[in-house]
Amino acid sequence: MSLCSFSKDYEQNTVQLDKNFILNYMNDCSEQEIKVYLLGLAMSSETLSPDNSPSYMCDFLGLTEEELNTAFKGLGDKGLVNIISESPLEVQFKNIRSAYARHYKKEKYADFNTQLQSLFPSVNFANSNQYTVYYDFIEETKIKPETLIMIARYCVNLKGENIKTKYILTVAKSWIEEGVRTLEDVEEKIKQLETVNEAIRMICKAVGKKSEIDLEDKNLYIKWTSSWGFALDAILYAAKSLKNKGGFSRLDSLLDELYRNNAMSVIEIENYLNNKQAMYKLAVNVNKTLGLYYENIEYIVEKYISSWLSKGFDENAIMLVAEYCFNKSIRTLEAMNKSMLKFYAEGCVTTQAINEHLAMLMQRDMAIKKIIELTGFSRNVNMADRDMYKVWTSQWNLDYELIEYGASLCQGKPLSALNNLLAKWKSNNVYTVEQAKGFVTLSSSTPAQTQTQYTKEQLGDYFYSLDELDEIEV
Repeated sequence: MSLCSFSKDYEQNTVQLDKNFILNYMNDCSEQEIKVYLLGLAMSSETLSPDNSPSYMCDFLGLTEEELNTAFKGLGDKGLVNIISESPLEVQFKNIRSAYARHYKKEKYADFNTQLQSLFPSVNFANSNQYTVYYDFIEETKIKPETLIMIARYCVNLKGENIKTKYILTVAKSWIEEGVRTLEDVEEKIKQLETVNEAIRMICKAVGKKSEIDLEDKNLYIKWTSSWGFALDAILYAAKSLKNKGGFSRLDSLLDELYRNNAMSVIEIENYLNNKQAMYKLAVNVNKTLGLYYENIEYIVEKYISSWLSKGFDENAIMLVAEYCFNKSIRTLEAMNKSMLKFYAEGCVTTQAINEHLAMLMQRDMAIKKIIELTGFSRNVNMADRDMYKVWTSQWNLDYELIEYGASLCQGKPLSALNNLLAKWKSNNVYTVEQAKGFVTLSSSTPAQTQTQYTKEQLGDYFYSLDELDEIEV
């Protein structure tokens, strides 16, 4: 009796799967590639289905678009599909037999077959197609067969006989990209990897890794030391800070972060990590002040806190802006960031500078409001008013007393009338009230200005909403 068989109604709703996929491809496919391939076959058999789309595949399989694209790329590299278009994604499933259309003369790779089989004595290479993926790799990369055998032998010695072909070819491809092409190159690469064993054992102990050292660990160490330039003592210090917290993968992420922030020595790493703890605490306090909660504080620190601190804001200034934002219903970090950037553009990075800037803005709006009232109106100051006031004071260099005097002459008229009057004075070199009186032969009084002290609450009340703050120019 057969273990597996078809039911009588099987052919009523079937998808054809070539057995060559199972025998010659499936073991070298990832789990995602297998799922994508099978679902893609089903969707290909119903081309008129409205669900024949990447979004449907992602939803059905629980994949992201990037993961789906990666899976199809892997299937394409194996010759199972043709990627017609990447954007929008369009894939054509190939006849598996055509994937094996490339033929090789037996004598060309006879020695290679014998040596490869000797590496896997318990594996029966019954089908010549099991060798084809190696042949294709040799033909595409132009690597010598004996060089690939040496790489495969190293991988088997490291991982054991159950190692997959995909792993061997991934290692070979990586080494080729590093310039390894000959037997001598492979010997030098292996020698380099073997010399780091003692250092890696020390790192494993520091980071709390208990599994055996593998090739990935060695490659990471070479990257940390040769490419990034970390000394062993610096790596060990960073590793100890992560004991039992993610192993080599987490250590690689931390060293990448340290490298990007130019923290390379033990002292620099110690200072960076200590400061990072303070940044984590500050991030929590900012979120708490805004009424927010984020589980991933590391993202908040990297995107916002470290950026603000690098611009010169001190902790008190950051918390002050957070309080102002909360009081004005600005409740997102991105919105607060816009406020921080506005203060930075004005050179205000301390609590005193921020409060002085707000006080200056308050005084300016009070001055504009007084001008509006002198024209006989009572309303709030808007951006058009501020823009005109900036032109009068910064570009035309007119005294406030002269502007007030002009406003008193424009009773019942909009500020545009005052703007025209001031422009006329400027063009006639009228810069004082006395000159203006002589020019217009009218009279006016000039109210005196007083210096005002403001409380933190008053300044907080004046803190603009985000849209207004983005528009302010002084």
